Amino acid sequence: MSTRPAPRKSSLAGSSPVAPPAQPAQPATPEPDVVPAAAQPAAPKPARATSSTSDKTKYRHKVSFYQHPDDTARVRGAILHTQVSEGARTLSQFVNDAVLAEVERLEAKYNNGQPFPAVGARELPQGRPMGE
Repeated sequence: MSTRPAPRKSSLAGSSPVAPPAQPAQPATPEPDVVPAAAQPAAPKPARATSSTSDKTKYRHKVSFYQHPDDTARVRGAILHTQVSEGARTLSQFVNDAVLAEVERLEAKYNNGQPFPAVGARELPQGRPMGE
């Protein structure tokens, strides 16, 4: 008579998809002296690389926009016919590089080359502009 091996136990056994996972107890250690962020001088942010190839390991945020289908086809054609000489291999990479080049132009023109303050996703005006 053959014996079956014991079933493996999952690391997820007994966990709930609703309840947050239990946190291991943290040893009591004295916290280092922390200076409030408002009291620290603002350090200039390093310039972000315009190439999206440097961010391959990071999570990238999806952004969508409306565009006329003829313009979209034109963009795809430009990517296909110039990808060897220009280096953009995907639509996302092409659009990201183009948008960041325009942002850098606007920062140089209107903000002395410094980055504009960040704005959250729901902080821009939304919906159809009045009068349209």
